[in-house]
Amino acid sequence: MQWLLNIPGQTAVLVGDTPVRVGSDPASEIYLAQPGVAPVHARLLPDAGGVLWIEPASDEAAAVHVNGRRIVRAAMLAPGDDLHLGTCALRVCSAQKPDAARRPAEQPINFSGRVVLRMLTGADTGRAHVMVNSLCIGRSDLSEVRIDDSALAERQILLQRQGNDIFAKNLSPVLEMRINGWVCEEALLQTGARIAIEQHRFRLEGPCNDAQPVSGPEIVETVHLSESPAPDIAPVKRIFSPAQWILLAAAIAISAVFIILLSFSP
Repeated sequence: MQWLLNIPGQTAVLVGDTPVRVGSDPASEIYLAQPGVAPVHARLLPDAGGVLWIEPASDEAAAVHVNGRRIVRAAMLAPGDDLHLGTCALRVCSAQKPDAARRPAEQPINFSGRVVLRMLTGADTGRAHVMVNSLCIGRSDLSEVRIDDSALAERQILLQRQGNDIFAKNLSPVLEMRINGWVCEEALLQTGARIAIEQHRFRLEGPCNDAQPVSGPEIVETVHLSESPAPDIAPVKRIFSPAQWILLAAAIAISAVFIILLSFSP
């Protein structure tokens, strides 16, 4: 998996599958010529599972903040995270910008998949809002996802389900809507997409958007070990059925009881 690292005043840097050093040393893979940045300030470590980690340098003066929180050891990054290395601000983005084109649903509409919008910041961190047809994020009491922030509009972001696709639209362009770190006015969301407006962050959770192709019935070829056909085996005939065996056992038990009673009678 590839990532983009947006750096103010510089061209975005593509982070691939190899570890990179970030610092003010010109020999670093990501060179930051800004004050407050150590020669090797941090390391970006992609792993085999497609996850990107950031590891601060051993120097205590090389402070690394992820979404406003200082980290001491390694921290896992996600698209849309804001990084501060000293006085330098960076943003992690997905390698590709989210698609804004409305595509017709090519597969049958399926509403059985449960889609939720999970809050990642604020007092309601971890709370999930179930999405059926649409969800509105805003300051209004009528919004399904209400955020008490005077900087937001009454209706800020609208999430709408169209067929099997989910779209996000910024209803008030005064504030930027970021999808996986990209500034978008409208975007097609994929499972796991990160939505951000100012310091408020959300994650879309649900089944995968891309339907798996339905394959035909699997044909299994039978391989015979010999040319001669297998001999016919006659089915074994049962003497009694299970019900008849139960009736026979019950009759034997009743007969035994009568024999015992007769033996003790005068």
